[in-house]
Amino acid sequence: MGQDKALMDHQGRSLLDRAMDLLEPLVSELLVIGDPVKHGHVGPFVIADDRPGHGPLGGLATALRYASNDHLLLVACDLPALTPRALQHVMIELGNATDAVVPKHDGLIEPLSAVYHRRCLPVFKRCVDDGVLKMSDALALVRTTYLEMTPGTDGWPKDLFRNLNSPSDL
Repeated sequence: MGQDKALMDHQGRSLLDRAMDLLEPLVSELLVIGDPVKHGHVGPFVIADDRPGHGPLGGLATALRYASNDHLLLVACDLPALTPRALQHVMIELGNATDAVVPKHDGLIEPLSAVYHRRCLPVFKRCVDDGVLKMSDALALVRTTYLEMTPGTDGWPKDLFRNLNSPSDL
């Protein structure tokens, strides 16, 4: 994108504000993993990434470390079509028999709109320490449930997991 996605405007609001609006009614605690200088305007819950430059897995490990709850709902800010219904659907599936619930469709996984149990932290931290940053590789090391959620079917929007990767996507 050439700039911080979280601060980019999409339909009159920053992507970060849109993600927070989506999450706020669904969670008891909101954490933003990012640069407190750039994102601190949204509130005191902005936490610097423990290992900047280690991608989403590094940010997830940081969030799991600081979260006060055992369950953590992870949402990337660049998924503007994600719905509360989709997140609730994923959250319901997390129980004692699984450590992560990740949407899946058409052979693709969506680990940045998923729910994770705190039990994942030691494994994810070790992955980051070892330079294993691919989310699918880390998920293979914990008990992961893949939840079929195909956009355009079963009432899911066609662009449910569309992410914004370039200015033309806005």
